[in-house]
Amino acid sequence: MQKLKTINRYTERKITMKTILVSNSSLAAVLKEALAEYTCRPTCEAFCFKHPAHMETAEKLAAYLKTCEEQNPNETYLVLADTFDSTACIETVLLLEQLGLKDHAVVYTGASLPMLLQLYDEDELAEDMDAWRKLQPLLRHAA
Repeated sequence: MQKLKTINRYTERKITMKTILVSNSSLAAVLKEALAEYTCRPTCEAFCFKHPAHMETAEKLAAYLKTCEEQNPNETYLVLADTFDSTACIETVLLLEQLGLKDHAVVYTGASLPMLLQLYDEDELAEDMDAWRKLQPLLRHAA
């Protein structure tokens, strides 16, 4: 769970951003494990949508998102998916829409270790959702 504590300029409320890795294979878990070598304590969640247990993973992700929302209704999410149009990506986008979180999330595809390492190096820039959106060129370059 990537937590970036900031102050919302308009409401003076603390907001956080969670980083979620999703993949069809074990890539999300492997990326999180590799990130641990770099940060010693990766603060993201990994969800692997391996067949035939992909629906169970979708349920776990839904439960995670609901728990996050119960704890902080202003939560925002950065989702890094393995590939565009993968089961992991589609299921995640559908869950975000079903839970009414589409406007609280940014989804990028092509997740890779260089992308994660650059994000962890640049996270002081990520003060709010707009700042994360400005990192889009960085994400595209790292992918």
